[in-house]
Amino acid sequence: MTALAFDATAVPKHGRTARDDIDRLHADCLALAQRTAKLAADLDHGDYSAAGGRLRAAVGAVWRAAEELHAAFHHAPPRCAGPHASMARLCGRRMRYLAARLARRSA
Repeated sequence: MTALAFDATAVPKHGRTARDDIDRLHADCLALAQRTAKLAADLDHGDYSAAGGRLRAAVGAVWRAAEELHAAFHHAPPRCAGPHASMARLCGRRMRYLAARLARRSA
C-alpha cells in the first residue's frame, strides 16, 4: 500500500495559505481516484476480479474524501486573510461578497 506524504520542503513558504494546501490535496485526491479507477478496470477480469472490486470501493472512499476537501476549501479563510485572520475581517469580507452577489442577481 502506498502512503501519501506531504513534503513541506518542496513547497515554498511565501504565499502559501491553507486554501492553497487544501486545493492541492483536492487535486491529489482526484488524481489518485483516477489512477485507482484505471487499475480497478485493469484488474476487474479473471482471477483478480476481487482485487478490482476492492479498488472500486477505494475509488468511492477517495472520491468522498475529495468532496470533503472541496467543502473544506469553501469554509477555509480567504487566501489573502491567512488561517489566523480575525473573525471581524472574515465577516467583513463575507458581507462584501454577499452584497456583490446580490447586486449581480438584481442587475
